[in-house]
Amino acid sequence: MGTNKSLSQIRRMDHLGLVAGVARRVRLVEILDRLIPPAPQRRVSVGEAVLALVLNGLGFVSRPLYLTPAYFEGKPVGPLIRTGLRAEDLNEFVLGRALDDLHEAGLSRLFLHLASAAVGLSRRGVTFFHLDSTSFTLSGRYAGSENREDEAEEDGEPDVVRITHGYSKDHRPDLKQFVLNMITLHKSRIPVWIEALDGNTVDKTSFSRTIDAFLAQVGESDGLRCFVADSALYTKKTIGGLSGKVQWVTRVPETVGPLKKLLEEIPEESFVFDPERPGYRWCELGSTFGGVRQRWVVVFSRSARDREAKTLERAVERERKTLEKALKEITGLRFSCPDDARKAWDSLRAGSRYHRFSAGELTEERGYASPGRPRDGASPRTLGVRITGTFETDPDAVEKTLARKGFFVVATNALDDTRLSGRDLLDLYKAQGTSIELGFRFLKDPLFFADAFFLKSEKRIMALTMVMAIALLIYALAEEELRETLKKLRESLPDQKKKPTSRPTMRWIFQLMDNIHWKPSRGDPGGEVWMKDVQRKIVSFFSPEVRRSTGSDKP
Repeated sequence: MGTNKSLSQIRRMDHLGLVAGVARRVRLVEILDRLIPPAPQRRVSVGEAVLALVLNGLGFVSRPLYLTPAYFEGKPVGPLIRTGLRAEDLNEFVLGRALDDLHEAGLSRLFLHLASAAVGLSRRGVTFFHLDSTSFTLSGRYAGSENREDEAEEDGEPDVVRITHGYSKDHRPDLKQFVLNMITLHKSRIPVWIEALDGNTVDKTSFSRTIDAFLAQVGESDGLRCFVADSALYTKKTIGGLSGKVQWVTRVPETVGPLKKLLEEIPEESFVFDPERPGYRWCELGSTFGGVRQRWVVVFSRSARDREAKTLERAVERERKTLEKALKEITGLRFSCPDDARKAWDSLRAGSRYHRFSAGELTEERGYASPGRPRDGASPRTLGVRITGTFETDPDAVEKTLARKGFFVVATNALDDTRLSGRDLLDLYKAQGTSIELGFRFLKDPLFFADAFFLKSEKRIMALTMVMAIALLIYALAEEELRETLKKLRESLPDQKKKPTSRPTMRWIFQLMDNIHWKPSRGDPGGEVWMKDVQRKIVSFFSPEVRRSTGSDKP
């Protein structure tokens, strides 16, 4: 009987001890509870509720918010969050009120305060930030958003997002959505700013406002601040407004007028080859587009050329099929006069980019006015005109189009090339794919609890985006800490193929930490933890807070 009771008290901790330990290291609960003081009648503080949501989200079991109590039934709630706390305390009403309190306190400001303390933002000198946006789709009706659909932005509650249709980056234009702008640190997924926006928000207008809001909260700094973003940042109004405040690095859109002519005029010998970056070459030019002095780095990428060549092949084939269908239709028509036939033929030719047509051949069609046997003495007359011809692929047009492929232009208002060289600018822009884009991929992971939003309140949805960002912050900080420690100690851990690596992902580390069990211990609120040797080795590379949270280091 005693054995059965003891077994019923065993809980699975798995990788959640790492998550709770990193949260303690950045003082997540303490900071949130200081900014949002706990109400005396509440058993769970806002900070503790947020930590519970983060643990749920990083549990990678795809359990929605209202199932959080069920999720924690098999977890050691006391060691992970606070001694004395129970799974039933983390119910949907407690968590919902916590989300309301977060929204009331100001989400972006609150998150910046937490992230700044976690990464030491105020102590950094030269700092590069990556800015981008994504969209989250939702199903269902949102009365608040629908009622404000036609109202001005200043009316009602401007701090509540409007869930509505807009450009869907998830390729689901049938669903309503909201937009999330995020700023991360360079070469990391560590977020320092998040901002939920209306579903029909356009990047070209929102990016500059996001940077202004971020700078207003961060305050003055002696260090250089440089923002890296995609081509949506590059508009005359935006770069003109930002150039007196910060430095920026962005891609020049292909729609910018001077760009197409520029690519045709640059001689081959102007490009610089870098042996450290095979497949790339670039050259630097000056520009005053939008009245702003700036540097343009024209980059040619062999891999991009190869990708775009395949895309061009598909475009040529699609156009061929379209022209075949149109040609069949036009040759089957009988026109009333040669001019109409020629106009239709010229219109068909004008719609072709990669094919050339033969000269259309006109054929006069003669016959009698009425069907049946003609009358005696009746003579045939002209009934109309038909036109026929052929087309073929135009190799010159295809080659001319391909010659412009593989190029892109990175622009910056940082004129001192000794501080930011052309190579640095290329690296900065390419880092978008390994920093903020990886962060968005994390937030949209099917196993992450934010994959589908189920809340009915726009305010709580906004608050949940902050919880998502906190989960990403803790995940990225844990990964950074582990990799830096492994590099410093020249140590490694086994990867999925059993080979040593010094740069493991936290997703893989979480899998290695599977099947860690906890049980209560008489006289020790921390209890006992059972783990394998490789798991103890992993924990040893983390801070004392993490080691204590996993039970491998008693204070």
